Amino acid sequence: MRQPQIKPEFTWRAEHYFLASVIRTPRYAFSVNRPHIIFANEDMLSLWRMVEQAINLRGKSDPLLDPVAYEEIVLTAEFEKARMHNLKEVWTSAKDPSIKGSPERLHHLLECYATARLIDKKVCTRIGQLTDGSLSPEDTINNIQQDIVSIHANTQYEPGSVRSIVQSIWDDRKNKPAASIKTGFAKLDETIGTLVPGCTYLWAARTSHGKSSWVSQVVSHQAMAGHKVGVIGLEDSPSVWASRWISRVSGVQLRRIRDAVLSSPGEDTAPLSEEEEVAISNTSHVTHLDNIELVDAKGARLVDVLRILNDLVVRKGVEIIWIDYLQAIYAGSTDSRSRRDFLEYAWAMMEREAERLQVPLMITAQLNRQWEMEPISVKPGLRNVEWMGAAEQKCYVGAILYRPYRDPRVSTEQQDREFNKLIVNVEKCKQGESKAIEYYFDPAGCQIREM
Repeated sequence: MRQPQIKPEFTWRAEHYFLASVIRTPRYAFSVNRPHIIFANEDMLSLWRMVEQAINLRGKSDPLLDPVAYEEIVLTAEFEKARMHNLKEVWTSAKDPSIKGSPERLHHLLECYATARLIDKKVCTRIGQLTDGSLSPEDTINNIQQDIVSIHANTQYEPGSVRSIVQSIWDDRKNKPAASIKTGFAKLDETIGTLVPGCTYLWAARTSHGKSSWVSQVVSHQAMAGHKVGVIGLEDSPSVWASRWISRVSGVQLRRIRDAVLSSPGEDTAPLSEEEEVAISNTSHVTHLDNIELVDAKGARLVDVLRILNDLVVRKGVEIIWIDYLQAIYAGSTDSRSRRDFLEYAWAMMEREAERLQVPLMITAQLNRQWEMEPISVKPGLRNVEWMGAAEQKCYVGAILYRPYRDPRVSTEQQDREFNKLIVNVEKCKQGESKAIEYYFDPAGCQIREM
């Protein structure tokens, strides 16, 4: 019996575009493991099988970056089985460059299928654990909620009239009053105003210029004001973060906490005094520390950061998110984008999530060393953010943290005189003024206060 011939004009256009995207970018083939759900057209499903089999013939070590060629297709078992006489014509049509941007057209569809498969896998795993008795019914429900709370399909880019947007903002304000969140520093709050849900705030600095100390100080202010704060730590361990809050609350220097609390005291280390013991012990009873949710996310990928962000807001009721720091987000070995392109994409995705969840997003970032080669009159700026050439354009508020003591261009005498000086230069504020504000910084006690 003669096999039916493929007639491209009768295929579904969406299926045709999808197949073209797979042919031109074969790594998408592994984004769907149930293709029969996608293809209502049997001929297109047969073509899909050919693509899959051609890719499998390459071997597991192939990175799937090269387009699928017709010469690979004719070697597959599906090709032998189907014997489609005009396949070469259809194949040429599917690879027609007039189908521009086809991977992007179907990328959202792929994300949705990937999301559905992920939910299916996680739920089935938990049900299996319930069946074999390793999880109780209550734990099963809690774990499923935790697994999939951050998963959602991206919304389409639909236009809306400005009038409807304005009306929505006003109605949301009346129906769900947003928390009035500030940094806790009067001069800074006067400059940048109340933190706006959905907007991104960038705090950039070189290493040892006080970036993490700044985070822990502002987070403390916000927690003491009664706000739930989430900190996603991509660099420092929980013990390092905790030591900053212990030092700030107890008044015991970080060095003493490092030598006598984070590790066992050595013979050359003086033991904690009775006053220090009491002060550190009392730190565990400080109630505002309950308002700080810390996540150890070293080595986290972008998808992990987005999941954590969602989890903190949905499950923990967090009102503001801190990410320390941007460049520490792991891209993964299969990501072929440049570091700059990846970080700009990461920024956009995190900002989108913050907008959807309606929380202010506070991001710290590293500066490069280019400014250190400039004359002493040139101070670091947002233009120097590592691998982020357009950082000053992206953020709602952007500031540089600068310690003269850590500037290699400054003389030793001046460094000594300005050891405790910290300058927070608000270089960009979309709805406020740019301003440089000086602070007193005690690195030993992890304390920052206004001059």
